[in-house]
Formats: sequence, C-alpha cells, structure tokens
Amino acid sequence: MAPPKKGFKGFGEWDPTPRPKEPTSVAKEGTNPTPAPAKQQSSRQSSRRGSNPTTSRQLPPNQKPQFPKLERAQPPRILAQGPGAPREPLRPPVPKQKYSNIVLEERPSTTLTTAQKVKRVRGIYWITGIGVYALSSYGVYLYIQYGKAIKLNEENEKQYKLGMKSRPEVDTNQVYENISGKYDSNVRWSEFFMGMSLLRRWMMWGLKGDILEASAGTGRNNSYYPVRNCKSITMVDNSPNMLIIAKNDFESRYPRYGHISFAPQDASQPIKSPSGEGFDQVIQTMGLCSQKCPIETLRNLEQHCKPGGKILLLEHGRSHYEWLNNILDAYVLDHARNWGCFWNRDIGGLLEESGLVVTKISRFHLGTTWLIEASPRPRKQDQIAQPGSESK
Repeated sequence: MAPPKKGFKGFGEWDPTPRPKEPTSVAKEGTNPTPAPAKQQSSRQSSRRGSNPTTSRQLPPNQKPQFPKLERAQPPRILAQGPGAPREPLRPPVPKQKYSNIVLEERPSTTLTTAQKVKRVRGIYWITGIGVYALSSYGVYLYIQYGKAIKLNEENEKQYKLGMKSRPEVDTNQVYENISGKYDSNVRWSEFFMGMSLLRRWMMWGLKGDILEASAGTGRNNSYYPVRNCKSITMVDNSPNMLIIAKNDFESRYPRYGHISFAPQDASQPIKSPSGEGFDQVIQTMGLCSQKCPIETLRNLEQHCKPGGKILLLEHGRSHYEWLNNILDAYVLDHARNWGCFWNRDIGGLLEESGLVVTKISRFHLGTTWLIEASPRPRKQDQIAQPGSESK
C-alpha cells in the first residue's frame, strides 16, 4: 500500500482501488475523439459520488485495512547543557492567556536553597527558645509569689488572733465608681487571652423570654445578647457610673430594641420585672466576688426566677490547687482595693449554702473560673407571687 501523497486531506477523498487507464485516441484533423464506453463512465461517477472504497475492493476475510500511522507530538525535554551541569527541574506548563491585556507571571520555584533551610531552622529555634524562656520566667515568678504569700498569710493570721490587726473592709461600690471610666480598657486584653469572651458567648447563647442580668457592670455581655429571642431585658448594678456606660453601649448596638430597663441597685434587693411574674432566665458575671452578702444575692436571684427557669453564673474564686489558693489569700486585699473584687471566695460553698439546685459546673483556668448552670428550688403555688411586691 503506497503512502499518501502530498496535499492529502483525508481518507474520504482517497480511493485505494487502481483505476484502469482510459483509452486515448488521437484525434485526427477534422475528426471527433471517440467517447468512452458508458459502463466505465457510470462506474466512475458512482465511486466519486459516495461509494465506500473499502467495500469496493475485495479483501481477504482475515485481513484488516492498513492505514498510515500518525505520531503524537512529544513535550519538549530539558536537557543538561554539559556532562557535569545540574539538570534543571521540569516546570509546570503555563496556562494559556484568555485575555490579551492580562500578562501572566511565572510562579517562583518552591524549592529552598541550603541557606534558606538554615534560616528557617534558626527561626524555629528562636521562637521555641523565647517560649521556653517566657514559661520558665513565669514559673519562677509564681514560685516567688507563693513563698511570699505563705509568709504573709501566717503573719496576718497571728495578728488577727492576737487582736493586733483587724480585718479591713473594702467598699467595693466606691472602688467601681472610681475605676468605671478605665475598667474596660484595663480588662480587655486579659479577658481576651483568657478566653472569657468565649465563655460569655456560650452563657448567653440560648437566652429567651424575660431576662435579668445582675451585676451588669459596664455591659461587657451586651455584644452577645440574642435580642430577637429576648422579650425584655433588665440590668441591675450597684455602680451608677458603670450602669450608664452599659446603657450607652447597649443603645448604640441595638437602637431599635426598646424592651430594656436599667436599675442602679444591689442585686440582693427586690427587683421589678416587666411582667410582674419574675424572669425566665437570670444571669450574672463576676458578681459574687464583689457582693457584700453573696448568699443573700443568690437566694434573691432564685426568688426572682420563674419555676422551671434557669440561673446562669460566670464567677471566679478558689482554685483546685492549694498553692494557688495561698497566693489568692495573700493578695486578696490589694486586689480588692484596686478592682473591688475578693477573688478567693469559695464559690462551691456559697452555692451549697444558698440552696440552689445546681445542674452543671464547669471550671477553667486552674479551677479559678466557674461556669454554673442552676435552677430554683420547687416552691408552692402561693409562693409564686411577685418577689418585689413585699418590702425587705
């Protein structure tokens, strides 16, 4: 079988069957050429119009028609320039440009040189060393504070027993009035690194109905309120200056929410509810540490919560570990004078003495942070009157 000639366009125009030579007759002068037979002309026309060349030629039964092989184009290979030259790595093909006005830049190679690898390893060593140094320094600081705390506790207890020194009292309300303007800026970063925002968000997640927030402070829970599910919100705090800050912040966040009231009072006093039947859910964050009578506060919150409601508390107090409790005991007065907070109170003991039905307790930060879910004790039908209707 002969290969196709130049200018070959396709197998449809190629007829592999040999054609007989047409008889040619030399025309003499004054005579017409003899026409070809009619049978040969009809066979040529039928083959040109659409006859299949493979069917026109008789092939043996076990033989297949042969066609010329077409070779596929191979991708170019990058060869070394010399016998000792390093071979360059193959780069991925650059995609075709769809738009002529956009020029595609070649991506830099991801392979690192020896110097770059050494630099990266040095950076990892530096970061690890700084972390180890910071942890060890913090451990040494805690050890020193622990030693000082033990000595200070022993001296204070001796003076208290001998009557040489009386236990000082700190007016937490006055402390909060003084630090209300700078309170948020001072505790923002400490709460961020401790993850307090996540705990606040978790506590506020499923609020609905009439809500009472005791010890609202400057409104650090305002950004987590699901106001669409809250029928009404009542905020209570001892510090009027802090409550004003909370009010301004809440109104700026939810300007269209009008079912909220603010009461500058102690949470242990009777509180009025919008419906007159109490609140569906009661929340408090960092309130027991600053209350003068924390047990009375818990009992009052229980009386203001409807039967079947929930009481959610986020507090801080004593730890799992005695060495940390010694540090809290030693510096509790300094912390109370600066922040109005007695951070060494036994939250578990206060809950047990108050009589609340505690359903869940989660503790974080070495046990110093308490996340509590409780409910009021079942009471008779005649006791479900408005708690604030009677005077103290």
